[in-house]
Amino acid sequence: MALAPFPDGGPSSLPMVPEETPPFLLSPSVDIPAPCPNLQPPENPLRRLLVPEEEWEFEVTAFYRGRQVFQQTALCPGGLRLVASDADQTLPGQPIILPDPGVSLTDRGVMGYVRRVLSCLGGGLALWRAGQRLCARRLGHCHTYWALGEELLPDSGHGPSGEVPKDEEGDVFDLKPFVAELIAFIEGSGHSPRYTLWFCVGEPWPQDQPWIKKLVMVKVVPTCLRALLDMARSGGASSLETTVDLHISNSYPLSLTSDQYKAYLQDLVEDMDF
Repeated sequence: MALAPFPDGGPSSLPMVPEETPPFLLSPSVDIPAPCPNLQPPENPLRRLLVPEEEWEFEVTAFYRGRQVFQQTALCPGGLRLVASDADQTLPGQPIILPDPGVSLTDRGVMGYVRRVLSCLGGGLALWRAGQRLCARRLGHCHTYWALGEELLPDSGHGPSGEVPKDEEGDVFDLKPFVAELIAFIEGSGHSPRYTLWFCVGEPWPQDQPWIKKLVMVKVVPTCLRALLDMARSGGASSLETTVDLHISNSYPLSLTSDQYKAYLQDLVEDMDF
């Protein structure tokens, strides 16, 4: 502190301190400002499910008269098309070629009927993602009915969810209700959500009859949805981490606690509302 003389000529015996600016001393533990923490919330990794550039992976399984004859898992840029071997390869969507029944069936009569169904597929049955929705369209003359069911069997006790429209898109799945039901399932107040698409090709839906009697049934599983449900089932204690792979393009394993996972799911529902 620098003390100036009293204006009235006060005591001259007061010691005077030179009016010099003292050196600025830095304390290494106090005066050095700490780095500013990153206040941005962490990015929700589940939002990648809605990014247009991220391709979902699909597992496709075909059944002829209840016998599994084909299974393929693939990332499908632009979606997929269920086709016969001689289908137009220039149409959009990755062709998933259903096999000739002669490879796996022995009944010549059934083989002929299945070949007739496959020949009517034309440009194929197209399935693709549009944001949070999955859409389907048939490009041939073969009528196709669809429904959400379990992975092991379709819900043949009820009617189909709808018929796949010809030459125009129709919604067959919405991610928002799936995630909402998944949150309820985690909280113990709901059943496990369905995510498996079943298609009955060339015949009416097998309502109140064994689905294994149908000539061509195709099951399509978006593997990212299976992974989300598996994560919910294995969550357990909120403090324990569980690893999940979303099975989309450029995906990597995520390690999340049950609380983190639930918070990300709730955030994802809000994003879809927005």
